[in-house]
Amino acid sequence: MNKSYLTLLFFFISTSVFSQKTLNEYFQEGRAAYEAKDYKLYLEAMETIDEIRPNNPMVVYNLAGAYALNGRKIRSIQKLNQLLLMDATYDFQQNEDFDNIRRNKGYEELIALQAKLNRVEEHDEVFRIIDAGEIHPESFVVMDNGDILLGSIREKKIIRVDPDGNKIDLVKTEYAVLGMHIDSANGLLWAATAALPEMLDYNPADKGKSLIMQIDPTSGEVIQGLEYDEGTTIGDLAIDKESRIWLSNSLEPTLGRDNTDTTDFTGAFIRKQFDLSNGFFNLQGLALNEDEKYLYLADYITGIHRIDTETDDVVKVFVPEEILLKGIDGLYYYENSLIAIHNGVKPYRVMQYFLDETGQYILFGRVINQGGPSLGEPTLGQVKDGYFYYLANSPWIAYNEDRELDLSKVKPIEIRRIKLN
Repeated sequence: MNKSYLTLLFFFISTSVFSQKTLNEYFQEGRAAYEAKDYKLYLEAMETIDEIRPNNPMVVYNLAGAYALNGRKIRSIQKLNQLLLMDATYDFQQNEDFDNIRRNKGYEELIALQAKLNRVEEHDEVFRIIDAGEIHPESFVVMDNGDILLGSIREKKIIRVDPDGNKIDLVKTEYAVLGMHIDSANGLLWAATAALPEMLDYNPADKGKSLIMQIDPTSGEVIQGLEYDEGTTIGDLAIDKESRIWLSNSLEPTLGRDNTDTTDFTGAFIRKQFDLSNGFFNLQGLALNEDEKYLYLADYITGIHRIDTETDDVVKVFVPEEILLKGIDGLYYYENSLIAIHNGVKPYRVMQYFLDETGQYILFGRVINQGGPSLGEPTLGQVKDGYFYYLANSPWIAYNEDRELDLSKVKPIEIRRIKLN
């Protein structure tokens, strides 16, 4: 497990979610126990770390090994199953710690699962390819006239691209553009922007600042805005039928709902705040169901949760054991199903999950795209006219350690789609 511990060390040095001292203490204790072949103590340390920081592939990998070394074969196989659903590239078959589970029936099923998850499946099609250069889009909106609005991380602006590929700047923004949505009630565009180090002229003093903008998508006029001065990276938003806007904060696990109007100002709205610091880690996509009784929320670590918009009750969405709702960025609702863009798993995949009548249980899922060559890093999408569109290859991988964009690694942006009915 040399590779395991080297990677674990990097994980604990780099994480800032929990107390660094506590995690390192457990890590050091576990490493010493493993080297001393005290596998019982090693297991206790790994279980504790997994409880503190769930769904981390390297932690789960080590925990699976710890179970195997302690003769707990079924738990080891269960954890390896969980690992593969997060990262199917692990070469666990070469790890001697798993020698005593290789004759278990479940082990052969793991090998089959790994092959299945690494199989390329593409059930969608190319909609548009756009040479975006240094723009680095994270999100887009397909307009009724065929134009596409692209939100730029790097250049802090929203551009309009017509069907012939011609580009014009629609509006400059203060920060990097993340989620964008059209308010169907009035046709206005809402854009979430946040200070990110990948944007040009980034000032570290702006870390934690976000600005939500309401924009006329035709003229580019900024109608109003909502400012957050600290502790936020507002990455996605959803608009309900009353034109109230729901906002997810990925820097600190909070969810906000704000009442909006149409006056010309930039300032605070009437806010409702959900503190989700207990049990949540990194909030991402939001999706309202048809009658807006429920808001579905993706946590990048722990999966999908559902909020009752009338009572504020928060419950976890349950899934069969063959499904793991980790690493979801964009999340969308369509006819009692959820469409999830998984860019925190390997290989990347885009899935549609079908809910039961209560809306709290996923019955099964279908692959939209798994491991396709177009999936550079899929991010956000849009449901429109019975189709699901999504951005397949946001160029996050093209940045170097200094957050400079290497254009030699940037490919034309590919927007893909699938007919949902």
